[in-house]
Amino acid sequence: MSLMGWGLALLKLLIALSLLAIAKITLRTNPDLAIAVLGTAAVIFLLWYFTPQIKQFFR
Repeated sequence: MSLMGWGLALLKLLIALSLLAIAKITLRTNPDLAIAVLGTAAVIFLLWYFTPQIKQFFR
């Protein structure tokens, strides 16, 4: 069970790093679009990351 928790934490970290990489590339190529991409990616990541706590709050 502990291994699965570590795996999920690693997956979340990899997704966060990939979102930052996408935002960095977008910032270099199109700065106007980069803020929208980074903002959307941040909101989606935070919702995904805190889904268990949000579900528990509404029970």
